[in-house]
Amino acid sequence: MESSPLPLLPLAIVLFFGKAIDVFFLVGLGIYQNWARVQELANLYLNPTTVINVTKAATVLFILLQLTRYMIGIKRRSSSSDGFAARPMFFPCRTSHVRMFPIKHGFGYSYLLTGVPVGWKGSVGGMISEDDRKEQAAWYIRLLSFDPGRAWYTINGDDYLDRGHMEGGLQGKLKKYLEGQGIDPNRYTHAYLVTAARFLGYASNPLSVWYLYSASRELTALILEVNNTFDERRIYFLEPNCTPKSPASNSNEFSKPRYSGTWNKDFYVSVFNARAGSYSLAAYDPFYPHLSSPRTIDSTVTLSSPEGKAKLIARIYSIDNAVDPATMTVWQKTSFLARWWWVGLATFPRTIQQAVIILVRKKLPWVFRPEPRGSTIARRADETELFIENLFRRYLRNMVENSEKKLRVRYIPAGPFDISPEVMMSSSAQLAEEEVEELVIQVLTPIFYSRVVRYGDILDGIFSECHESSTVSLSNVDFLMKFEWERQAFTYPRPGLRETYSYKLLHKLRRRPAPIVCLDEPKMAPPQPLFTPKESLRSLDAFVLRHSCVAEQKEYWARLWKLFIAQRIAFGWAEILDLEVFVTKSVVLWTIAKHVF
Repeated sequence: MESSPLPLLPLAIVLFFGKAIDVFFLVGLGIYQNWARVQELANLYLNPTTVINVTKAATVLFILLQLTRYMIGIKRRSSSSDGFAARPMFFPCRTSHVRMFPIKHGFGYSYLLTGVPVGWKGSVGGMISEDDRKEQAAWYIRLLSFDPGRAWYTINGDDYLDRGHMEGGLQGKLKKYLEGQGIDPNRYTHAYLVTAARFLGYASNPLSVWYLYSASRELTALILEVNNTFDERRIYFLEPNCTPKSPASNSNEFSKPRYSGTWNKDFYVSVFNARAGSYSLAAYDPFYPHLSSPRTIDSTVTLSSPEGKAKLIARIYSIDNAVDPATMTVWQKTSFLARWWWVGLATFPRTIQQAVIILVRKKLPWVFRPEPRGSTIARRADETELFIENLFRRYLRNMVENSEKKLRVRYIPAGPFDISPEVMMSSSAQLAEEEVEELVIQVLTPIFYSRVVRYGDILDGIFSECHESSTVSLSNVDFLMKFEWERQAFTYPRPGLRETYSYKLLHKLRRRPAPIVCLDEPKMAPPQPLFTPKESLRSLDAFVLRHSCVAEQKEYWARLWKLFIAQRIAFGWAEILDLEVFVTKSVVLWTIAKHVF
């Protein structure tokens, strides 16, 4: 009897597991085991000549579509930038890194920077665009569309400064940041951003520089926006010293003034450098004098050890004149794209390559990443962390708003797209005439949310995470202890037998997480647990059971299952657990299907 390409038993297994990966796995397995039958069916129903002709026609149509789209894009009329002191520009550059000790190592490669005046929106010749659209289409959608606002290199305000969307794009983001630092935005009439723009939606952007100019068009401040490979961000505001201009060595003209500044290193950037020491900057105004025609980029950042010895010198400098896309011909644009399209895409692979060389060949020790400090913008949270963050926020809000005391809490999350603070107040605090003391709860890293649910008592979790692991910051711990935290004991609902045993097993799997050790932080004596896990007086579990719908409860328990099991068999990494589950399922399915076939 001849077997079919996909037997019924593996199909039943697919339905049992109910995931697309199992479907693909078993379909591929069925084709592999019945390759002769697949070839017979293909020869019977498919004409090879027809398939080849259809493929050729589709390829030709796709190429013609992209050529037409390309010509329309680069011939598009540019948006006006006449109202701004500087224009959108490309800066062909080169970056170099020289490590001085404990081992010597250096490298350099090409790098393309894109500059736009802050406040300008539009597109220049289909090459550079800046907008404040909240949602960006995927690259493959843009590849097939005729979006009138599309350009090869794009800059969006959502990618810069504080996370979250803001109407007004870069200008709105800059104003919000300066006001948050207690700085009057009116001090800086003009601003210009130099960054690695997105190419087809992708960008690897270690450093962006905001040049801030006074009304007289003098460079008076800089904002350095540093990103690491862990999706964390640190923003430094500098008012650098300006070295007076001096005669150039080989001309009668005056050279550009040099701007310099120094600040402490409190951000983890490289896996080979601890979070210690200091940075120093030496930079030149690319639009000197008075925001005139652009010249060159030339900036040097030096990392010094705590003893003051230069450890790493990183420099980025122009290797050609700035390019104005508004004046480029079609041929010049095509040539430029052919030369520079791959540079941004190669930045991250180049970084990994040099890291491997330093680690394997030069034997430089690996410095593990510490959790970020309050001055750092944390990474984006994963789905489980976002889900628990929403519950944790609701728990705080419910606790504060239902309190009879005068409570005011400023909650600052970490990880969501919008990290704007939320102020929570009780009814008595809203009616109070005098000033109410405020407690600031600032989550420093999204890992806090996946850790706090492992404690039997949420107050104990907040207190311990603040003192032991530094994943959350509290402005006043004593004030936190005065809150009227819910003291209703955890009680299981009345589900079926399966759910009851699931809840009890989860309760047994719950284990207090080990403290996160940070080598560059002063050691503190670990606090004693405020409550034992058996009491569960203020468990987030109880809040979910009392205030969440059935669907949300099920999702909560499912995510707890994954967290607790990953903690025991996957080093706490959900990704490793997913890999383990996939490998186990693949082995089981292969064994079953092999015996059936």
